[in-house]
Amino acid sequence: MISKKKVHHPNDVTNRYLTISIPEILHNYFHLPGKYVRNYTTQIVKRDGSEGEMDWLILVEPDNSRLFEKILINVEFQSSRVTEEKIRIISDYKDYAKIYYGLPVLSVIIVTDGYESSELEYSRVDSEILKPIYIHMSFDEIIERLKNLEDKILNHKQLTEDDGLDMVFLPMFAPKKEAKWITEKILHLFNLDTSLKKPFKGHIGYGISLMVKKYFKDTSKAEELLKMLEEKVDDSRLRIVAEFEEDYARQVYERKLAEKDKILSEMDSAIAKKDSILAEMDSILAEMDSVLAEKDSILAEKDSILAEKDSVLAEKERENEILKAKLEENGISY
Repeated sequence: MISKKKVHHPNDVTNRYLTISIPEILHNYFHLPGKYVRNYTTQIVKRDGSEGEMDWLILVEPDNSRLFEKILINVEFQSSRVTEEKIRIISDYKDYAKIYYGLPVLSVIIVTDGYESSELEYSRVDSEILKPIYIHMSFDEIIERLKNLEDKILNHKQLTEDDGLDMVFLPMFAPKKEAKWITEKILHLFNLDTSLKKPFKGHIGYGISLMVKKYFKDTSKAEELLKMLEEKVDDSRLRIVAEFEEDYARQVYERKLAEKDKILSEMDSAIAKKDSILAEMDSILAEMDSVLAEKDSILAEKDSILAEKDSVLAEKERENEILKAKLEENGISY
């Protein structure tokens, strides 16, 4: 059965699942250039030495229409506006992939919300400007595609793979105020359709279930809608994707823990460095105190010598006064 557990990052889980399960179909859906060859690993080391992870990195070969050489495509999925910091990170991804694999890299950003206010380019120097390809969907396009789905399904027409993926991505791209009714309508259309076949239908059903969790949370309505999906999607497939969901959540959790551990380790290192500096300063101060104490001892000794000399001088002056007095008694003027 479909997992009822809360999903903290439904868009991320959906996109990761689809890039792993049906990468070539997803490549074609977004009309990315070239012919899909394979997925590449997404872990990288950034300029500052820290680790990062791309959303999707694929190798494509020439299609002799839009693309005439083998390249890599880095696709980043964004649920909000692309900030200058994010596009800078994507620039790091591109530089790393280009150097590591020795192939040209095309950067693509699929943004479901906030395209209008996103940063469209990034440059470290004037001669190197990153201008990613942006993929987004207007509300008018969403409604047009939704009508296409409804027409095909109600008239018992064969759905294409693109139509199937529309059932996942139309809710994802939908404006927040419209997302619930669009998601529910698509779920009902999915249940009516008989043209999509396994295992592809299972992939789409899973994607829809995540959109239900995203917009309806853990409400009774969500439970009702998810139960409707269970009747149409193979149980074994749902068990597999539920395990994927849990595994993804575990990976995210472990990655966050690793990031926190790294921060704590850096803090410990910084504290240890400061402690070392303070210890060194204490040692210097102690040495200075020792030098000052030695100087104080020398000065005290000199003061003692001076005091002794002053005493001798005082004694001589007293003797002189006595001698002077005797001379005067004898009529000798001094």
